[in-house]
Amino acid sequence: MRLPLYRRLLGPAFDTLPARVRELHDLDGVSVWEGRANVERGRSLVSRIAATLSSLPPQGDDQPLRVTFAAVRDREVWARQFGKALFRSVQYERRGLLRERVAITTFVFKAIASADGLALRLDGFRLLGVPMPRMLHPAVKTFESERDGRYRFEVEAHLPLFGLLVRYAGWLEPTVLEATRGSREIS
Repeated sequence: MRLPLYRRLLGPAFDTLPARVRELHDLDGVSVWEGRANVERGRSLVSRIAATLSSLPPQGDDQPLRVTFAAVRDREVWARQFGKALFRSVQYERRGLLRERVAITTFVFKAIASADGLALRLDGFRLLGVPMPRMLHPAVKTFESERDGRYRFEVEAHLPLFGLLVRYAGWLEPTVLEATRGSREIS
């Protein structure tokens, strides 16, 4: 049996993560989590076009969010439903780094685990499969943590010269079905 993606990426450091972050990333099969999110999109024309082409979530406060995580062979498919808008990505490991494909782009991240949470540091960026020079990389910050028993996330991306692309933050909890399944597995 193959280990879940984030366990493979992080090795023993995976066990240092907060409980809810571990639970979300200890994916075997399909998992559904729900919560709320605030989303801010960039205002420049280039940022708006890039956000639309990438199907990034729409601007809005306190949006309902449902995320379906599906482990498919050695990859994970994340389908994030912000209100009625769907934002999908595929994550996989190559050479010890996390790759996340979003539309025509691929982000290459170094995953960094601590007792505080999980950060992803951008190490590469590809457009249509072509590696882009560092000066054309977006600036991306992500952090996943646990607070008040909830999984929390913060994501922010800026485009060189054009400013904010998107910023979103919020929380997720396993759906009732997931929570029930998890408690049966623990017993």
